[in-house]
Amino acid sequence: MADPMEVVKSMCARYQTAVSANDSTAYGKLFAEDAIRVPPGSEPEHGPEAIAQSEQKDYDVAKWSIQSKPLDALHINDDWVFGIAEAAVNTVPHDGGTERSFKATKTWLLQKQPSGEWLIKRQMWNLK
Repeated sequence: MADPMEVVKSMCARYQTAVSANDSTAYGKLFAEDAIRVPPGSEPEHGPEAIAQSEQKDYDVAKWSIQSKPLDALHINDDWVFGIAEAAVNTVPHDGGTERSFKATKTWLLQKQPSGEWLIKRQMWNLK
């Protein structure tokens, strides 16, 4: 059995790498084929391709960088972990606008794939 906090910690690292590289392809690969992501105030996004396309829209307007850390992890069973993570986010608009910093709390339902890789099945977050 995987340590649930280690699963969330690993996802935080992978998530941070993809977002800070502004790499929507790598970001999409964090999500399972039937994943659903629900951004604050937005409609649900279904599947890694739609999620990556939505994420790319953010990267098109600003350079993003984050620091992500696990806050909590709940072992559901050997293939499922519920995690909560916090991200300190910084954005710098490409047009020279004002730099912005904020925090986000993310919730993830993570599923272990047949390959052994953990992917995001569901994601929701709020902004602080």
